[in-house]
Amino acid sequence: PSQLTDREAMGGRGDSAGFIALVQATAGATGGVFAAFVLMPLEVAKTRIQLSHGGDLSTFGTLAGILADEGCAGLFKGCPAKCFETGSKNFVYFYIYDVINAVAKRQVKLTTGVKLLLGYLAGVGNTIATMPLEVMATKVQAEKGKDGVFVLVKRVLDKEGVGGLFKGFWYNIMLCVNPAIQNTCFDKVKDWIMKAQVKNGVKSPALSAFQAFLLGAFAKAIATIITYPLVRLKTILQAGQELARKVSESSVGPPFQRTSSKEMLLALAEREDKLPAAQGPLQKVAELYRGIGSALMKSVLQAAFLYMTRDQVAGFVRTFFKLSAKAFFRKDGTVKLGVFSGRPLAS
Repeated sequence: PSQLTDREAMGGRGDSAGFIALVQATAGATGGVFAAFVLMPLEVAKTRIQLSHGGDLSTFGTLAGILADEGCAGLFKGCPAKCFETGSKNFVYFYIYDVINAVAKRQVKLTTGVKLLLGYLAGVGNTIATMPLEVMATKVQAEKGKDGVFVLVKRVLDKEGVGGLFKGFWYNIMLCVNPAIQNTCFDKVKDWIMKAQVKNGVKSPALSAFQAFLLGAFAKAIATIITYPLVRLKTILQAGQELARKVSESSVGPPFQRTSSKEMLLALAEREDKLPAAQGPLQKVAELYRGIGSALMKSVLQAAFLYMTRDQVAGFVRTFFKLSAKAFFRKDGTVKLGVFSGRPLAS
């Protein structure tokens, strides 16, 4: 089946592209919030490991340390901010992604390259709209005190201005390739599976919850491995930390600050608890991927839960919107009540 057929199945035949995109975006946001809440302890541990430059790399060791120092509340530090950020980002991303896919398929054939480009453009739009939420969620998780979101927002605005809410912006723009890779992999493999189902005589091809879970995990793993060093660098910048390298081989004093992207990546590849001469090339590559285990565990499971939940929730969301439309709008599309009475419902 074509991608259009799949989209119609998710939204319902006869529904407008805008309505299908709204259903997909709402289902994606719901799945994202559910996954973010369930995996919040892993998110906190992942952030703490990414921000470190030495010491324990163990996810479970980090979790145990947080539990001992901060209690159970520490494992869910910044949970409301993270869930709101995740829900908002997923809603915006999936809405833009579905809309531009619907428009593009009327003009060109959706090859792998085209879908990667569309996914990237959706990611750019999403980043511009929601990046302050991501920056503040990262700061809350990195903060070991008890300051709330609004206190941290005020601190950032006082110290750095509005630009502080967009710290690491250009890294995020580059990292828009991550969801592009993820969604392109997911859609391509999903199309292969559904075509195989049609060949085997399945009248209504669809992914099972387990298939969506596995496929979401696979797609996210590929995207995470490819882009991880930039992900870690962005996390460090958003948390407000500075990257530096030591002045000399024997220096144990204050290192000098490095500012360019290349220099920051070089600094990221070095452990602070070891001198540069004691670190070989493989060790530096491994340090670039510091925390990849916890990041893969968290991001892969989150993507798996998201795709599994999104596909299962989409039908319920569509029914809910249809019932809501019947309650508030007439058959000709005009509003029944309020100051907008008589105005048509936008398609």
